[in-house]
Amino acid sequence: MQLSAVLVALALVAPALSKTIDSSLYSNEAPLLWGPYRPNLYLGIRPRVPESLVAGLMWGELDEQEKKLRHTVEQNDGMAMYGWTTYDARAGGTQIIQDVGNQIDITTEFIKKFEGQSAGNWALRIKGKLRNGAPANLKTSVIFYVGMEAKEGCADCQLEAFEQLGAGDDKSVEAVNIAIKHPRLGSAGIHIPTSVGEDGRHEGTIVHTLNITEDKLWQAKSTFLDALKAQSKDRTEAGKMDVVLRNAPGSGNMHFVQMIVHGSFDFNVLYSSRAATRAMTTSEMASSIQESVVAYRKAYSRVFTPKAPFNTDQHATFGEKMLADLLGGVGYFEGKTRVDMSKKAIYAETTGKFWEKTEDAKKHSIPETKGPYELFTHTPARAVFPRGFLWDEGFHLLPVLDWDADLAMEIVRSWLKTMDDDGWIAREQVLGTEAESGTPGDFITQYPHIANPPTLFFVVSKFIDMLQGKVKYYGHESTLLKPETGKKFVVKLYPLLKKHYEWWRRSQSGDIEAHSVPSANLNEGYRWRGRTPETNYPSGLDDYPRPEPPDISELHLDALCWVGLMSRTLEKIAFFTEATHDAFTYQNHIRGVKTNLETLHWEDKQNVYCDTVVRDDKHTYVCHKGYLSLFPFTTGFIDATHPHLDATLRLLRDPNHLWTDHGIKSLSQESKKYGVGDNYWRSPIWVNMNYLILTQLLVLAETPGPQQQRCKDIYIELRRNIVHTVFSAWVQTGYSWEQYDPVGGHGQRTQHFTGWTSLVVSIMAMPDLEQGDGVKEKVKEIYKEAKKQAVQNQGYSVGTVAFLVMLMVFAYVTRRRFAGTWRSLRREKRVGDRNV
Repeated sequence: MQLSAVLVALALVAPALSKTIDSSLYSNEAPLLWGPYRPNLYLGIRPRVPESLVAGLMWGELDEQEKKLRHTVEQNDGMAMYGWTTYDARAGGTQIIQDVGNQIDITTEFIKKFEGQSAGNWALRIKGKLRNGAPANLKTSVIFYVGMEAKEGCADCQLEAFEQLGAGDDKSVEAVNIAIKHPRLGSAGIHIPTSVGEDGRHEGTIVHTLNITEDKLWQAKSTFLDALKAQSKDRTEAGKMDVVLRNAPGSGNMHFVQMIVHGSFDFNVLYSSRAATRAMTTSEMASSIQESVVAYRKAYSRVFTPKAPFNTDQHATFGEKMLADLLGGVGYFEGKTRVDMSKKAIYAETTGKFWEKTEDAKKHSIPETKGPYELFTHTPARAVFPRGFLWDEGFHLLPVLDWDADLAMEIVRSWLKTMDDDGWIAREQVLGTEAESGTPGDFITQYPHIANPPTLFFVVSKFIDMLQGKVKYYGHESTLLKPETGKKFVVKLYPLLKKHYEWWRRSQSGDIEAHSVPSANLNEGYRWRGRTPETNYPSGLDDYPRPEPPDISELHLDALCWVGLMSRTLEKIAFFTEATHDAFTYQNHIRGVKTNLETLHWEDKQNVYCDTVVRDDKHTYVCHKGYLSLFPFTTGFIDATHPHLDATLRLLRDPNHLWTDHGIKSLSQESKKYGVGDNYWRSPIWVNMNYLILTQLLVLAETPGPQQQRCKDIYIELRRNIVHTVFSAWVQTGYSWEQYDPVGGHGQRTQHFTGWTSLVVSIMAMPDLEQGDGVKEKVKEIYKEAKKQAVQNQGYSVGTVAFLVMLMVFAYVTRRRFAGTWRSLRREKRVGDRNV
């Protein structure tokens, strides 16, 4: 009956549109068209198509809906736990929500199917299971809704609901069918068989159709409750507010399907595109769900194989969930944004006490509305930060690139498309009224003089390394990692990355001449715009101590390092795309960055890198030892032979400064700012920074040099510490956290922070140098390369190839001993020379 019902629903839709589906939805985009792309909701589904369909789930105890109806993700909902246990953007996954307040646990299972150039089908299974202690006959109101954006102005659009009643005397609703017609999605139907109770009867189900204003579509919860209140006012008899909507199916832009279920329940939502060769069915959904779970776990173990000491079943489960929550937090946002272009001269911050003038200008400015824009992005935390953040996204994409390179680069491309003509990208993407509703007022308007750490360059750099075979890839089959396709893609990205780089250098330039340092490069010094006393939000390090009060002569260490990182990535791109002249330009910029790191930012007395400012006409260092001091290290400007590597490692490993048993903390306790004020970046441990530190330690631990063994030892210890911190807090609370306490290691601030804290997955997959994993991996690479050479040079005998492999392996394994012997001989020769 279900299959025929779907076909009936589809037959109601005019077939003419089935051939007009926008071809831009295909190729790599087709499997990424549909998804739970409304991450601010416990479950919100939509396609990556502007002004199209939105769908979502709500539930609550029947008689307490006004207080307990769930819809948007809220930290104060008191969930014991919620989040994805498996999720793949191309297949779907499973989410569990343990709702203590409503005494029920909700499981949502979402899967999707696509066929070549078909927009494809998807299905959703919603299950409810009573929690321990809940009454057996607990009544729960479960609402699935579907709305269509911009329907009023669309002559070819249709959204119409129909009931499917039982046969004979049984007039209960057995299913609900919704017919859909949309210019970009084509013709489709949604089939919702109603839940069946323990008595074998269909649970009470109603369909309520509305025609509402556009701003009410995303506010489904208040729209639903308002409809109940309005319905209650129409009653002639007094009483409590109605809890069930009147049955009123029809044509409109919003349909509520409300089921009143008793005890545990389950029902399905089946979406079938007319372009598909067959409709989605319950049996196909069931088998696909199981297949997706098995495939996800198999892929996870292949891509992120946890290395010792984290190769346990518990860490595997932990890692699978951390990755699933990161992937399940991806969202599609579309709409207009507010940009303040009115006070450019004041916002340039070229005079004293500029922050006061800026604040006054903001009071009298009128932001412009720009767009509409579209953005496909991960979100740091579904409850608190359900929108795109530029500096977070680069960290999000590093593990995603390993998992699904095409998905990661699709998101990079989406971000770069939000760039304006000057090269500016807004650091927070607040697109549309729904996004604005979840954003603090002070952060809604964006300012085109404000920069943000350009972490997307990390991702592009690693992507090129993958294309060149320098980084192994074990993720989804990739179109973009094919040499010709990948190169064409990078060629298209290059002008956008270059434009952003040039905007960055121009808009954040610092006054180097004011410092009167003769040996400094006069082109490479930078100052974050947007500083206020005690804060520097654009830097991403919010309240990390800086020169006080703010001054136009400031030169910021981290800003210089970010420019250096961009220069190095663009140099790599230029050589890769054969733009050699550009590469020479970037090399010149890199030399300037390296020069000024030493001449402007290295403080000899304290042996540390610092911000600088002009005080009393003198070049003055402002040193607060912490994450900022490590930026030349974390961005790769301190190599194995660098003269300041020893001092950097000492700062890193010193428990009187940054080292803790739980990870590297953000600020040394010797700073007067340690732990004071908001204490956001003034002591806590952040996983993204620990990841960068570990990445560089690993490079140095595998590179011959005087500090190689020391880097290895610190790497081993820090890797253990940071994973144990995140894992322990997850075991204790069921959540990952925004940051971790440097004393006790417990999670704090934002709960269910599924953004860059998920980098712990990549950290667990890093080599276990204590057990020699690094050597094992290198030997494997040597063997594979030797086999490759043997194929290309078929004149070699098997014995010759075997001998060459053994020789290469021996050379690699004994390289450190040989290097040490060589250094000893050189030292002896120098001593002998001095004694002559």
